[in-house]
Amino acid sequence: MPRHVILNANLIPGGAIGSPWRRAPEPAAHFVEIEHYLDVARTAERGLLDAVFLADSPDIQAKDWTAPSRLLEPFVAHAVLAAHTSRIGVIVTATTSYNDPYNLARSFAALSSVSGGRVGWNFVVTGGDNAARNYSLDQALPKAERYARAAEFLEVVTALWDSVPADALVGDKATGRYLDPEVVRPVDHVGKFFRVAGPLKSPPLTHGKPVLIQAGASSHGVELGARTADAIYSAHVDPLSAAARRTELRQHAAAAGRDPDSVKLLPGLIIVLADTEAAARQRERELLDLIPDDVQLTNLADRLGISPDDLDLNAPFPWDKIPDENSDAGSRGQRAVLLDNVRATGADTRGAARLLASGSVHAKVVGTPEQVADFITDWFTEGAADGFNVMLDELPSGLDVFVDHVVPLLQARGLFRTEYQTTTLRGHYGL
Repeated sequence: MPRHVILNANLIPGGAIGSPWRRAPEPAAHFVEIEHYLDVARTAERGLLDAVFLADSPDIQAKDWTAPSRLLEPFVAHAVLAAHTSRIGVIVTATTSYNDPYNLARSFAALSSVSGGRVGWNFVVTGGDNAARNYSLDQALPKAERYARAAEFLEVVTALWDSVPADALVGDKATGRYLDPEVVRPVDHVGKFFRVAGPLKSPPLTHGKPVLIQAGASSHGVELGARTADAIYSAHVDPLSAAARRTELRQHAAAAGRDPDSVKLLPGLIIVLADTEAAARQRERELLDLIPDDVQLTNLADRLGISPDDLDLNAPFPWDKIPDENSDAGSRGQRAVLLDNVRATGADTRGAARLLASGSVHAKVVGTPEQVADFITDWFTEGAADGFNVMLDELPSGLDVFVDHVVPLLQARGLFRTEYQTTTLRGHYGL
């Protein structure tokens, strides 16, 4: 199949810019209910997108108090989405820090079976003591140990998936043998963090393993992703930095004995669409103006990994309060991109908060369908990305506009499918 741009729809309840739920006609509770998720997934499938992606965290975070977040348990939500769609992929976020590899391997195998192989796993390595305290711990493991646990976790999960190969189910009615004991084998894993006998009790993975996706931006994360992941989520605002990251990943993958083409870089892309650029910018301002000052301050503090008490929206940006770049506080990759933007624009604290609220930690297009299509075309054809995790300002209305007006432009340029050519997420990604 010809290479095409990969497009995932990031299911951010209500949308990505500001507080769109505050001006939506639906009741506030709608945005944390399954019908909202289904609206987005059906629209994404109508547009022939590769997958719907749901982020997740195991604890209540600062932004969850002031905007609808992904409150549904991911496996339950994605099982419903898979049951009500037929071709689009569903990408589940699950942490390696507070799960058990056997249970998680079994859940993903089951979801792959019932969806016909349309499943991806966005594996995350969770820091922060608040999450740890939900799992009978006082604090999170140090970063190096969290990533060591994650590496072993993935080793166990993939071994468990391999323990029930596609030819395991023989179903020989003449002999009465159902599963073949010659191919269903234990894994007998004994490591630092886990002891797992196996084999996995699950249907054979006849559609291939779930697609593995990762987003770590630290040196630990980049190395783990290059060795294990099929796709990498990333935060970039310019094509040069994205291209450099893509090259780095491909080099690491080759050094690990992998085909460099097997690792896809999928940066986040914020999109605000209108008939004219001026109208799109007005739309963005209206959405940003819906965010109260105290919410902007709290969200900025959370992203920077500092206390809200260290911020004053009417003061200069507090460079002396920012954690070291290697600190565990906040999201390292997204914090670095935000700080680069603050430096480049000379923003004060209020300006930084507004930059964050507008999605400035990711690439962004505020404009017409043609401008969005041009942006995607340029990054893709110049080798800066294999596709994008698209984040529309308002959902599902913004995604409707994207599907009806941007996707046809990409199709006309030969960059995107005109029909689904495969039935699995692995197939959609060209893996």
